[in-house]
Amino acid sequence: MDCQLMRLPLSSPLLESFLVLARELNFSRAADLLHITQPALTKRIQNLESLLGQALLIRQYGALELTETGRSLQRYGTALEHQETELLASLVGERTGQLAGFFRIATYSSALRSVVLPALGYLLRGNPKLSCHALKAEVEALHEKLIAGKVDFCVSLSECERAGIENVQIGIERNVLIESSIYSGRDACYIDHEPRDNFTEKYFLSQTGSTVPRMERAYFDDIYGLIDAVSEGIGRAVVPVHLLDPSMPVRVVPGFKPVDVPVLLQYFRQPYYTRLQQSVVDTLLTRCPPLLRTNRFGIAVDSAVAGDALVATQSRQRQRAQQ
Repeated sequence: MDCQLMRLPLSSPLLESFLVLARELNFSRAADLLHITQPALTKRIQNLESLLGQALLIRQYGALELTETGRSLQRYGTALEHQETELLASLVGERTGQLAGFFRIATYSSALRSVVLPALGYLLRGNPKLSCHALKAEVEALHEKLIAGKVDFCVSLSECERAGIENVQIGIERNVLIESSIYSGRDACYIDHEPRDNFTEKYFLSQTGSTVPRMERAYFDDIYGLIDAVSEGIGRAVVPVHLLDPSMPVRVVPGFKPVDVPVLLQYFRQPYYTRLQQSVVDTLLTRCPPLLRTNRFGIAVDSAVAGDALVATQSRQRQRAQQ
């Protein structure tokens, strides 16, 4: 397959059409973006599949999905796009050293605003022609988005065991059990994001090793809405301490240990990384806020919160971040 792909011109209409369709997963929308008819797009995809001798897309339960070959080709084409952007920038005399192009990153809700965006803000401010799409997803869906080629990077709380994917630890998220400091009476109710979210059960299993208390449930999709729900006395919740502030009407429930969970940056391993790809990785490794400054607030029975919650994994990375 690799030899066949290398025969495709850098600006191959077949490859370009496939990449747009792979992003949209909809023939009508992709044809509109390419300014061609839907039958013409279908013909291009058929020609590309004939050239490669393998199917690139399948219809699954009425939806369009990439095959494994299609995902590999999408990663190949995306890498070509990044390399072409860098090449053209250098050929037209843009020698400022700034990055240009586009990347996509997905992460879970408690890391997007407080951890990932501050790091990416530094990268984007220094590179005005660089753009990104940062999106939020449930933890169990993050690896699926990366494997399906819907994002270039993801920040997750669990290791992705898929072959070919790098798992780089960028920190540790510290979680505590909180309750309202104003209202009481709903101590048996525990709040999570949605019914499939079993983090509260995992938290209690880490405390006892074998038992989970009987509990009523409530759900709030947004992590900040979940904290607000605790403030209003709707129930208790396990949350990262770096999202909490002393002004919030919540307190740490006594008698429970904090639970630390590794935070991982994940992306497909490649023989060559463009400056853009390497810069995103380096930025997230060095610019995510240095976390767990427990002397700022401390975790005490009567204290509202601990300090920042992601523990930097290497002091060298923290020092580089401050340069």
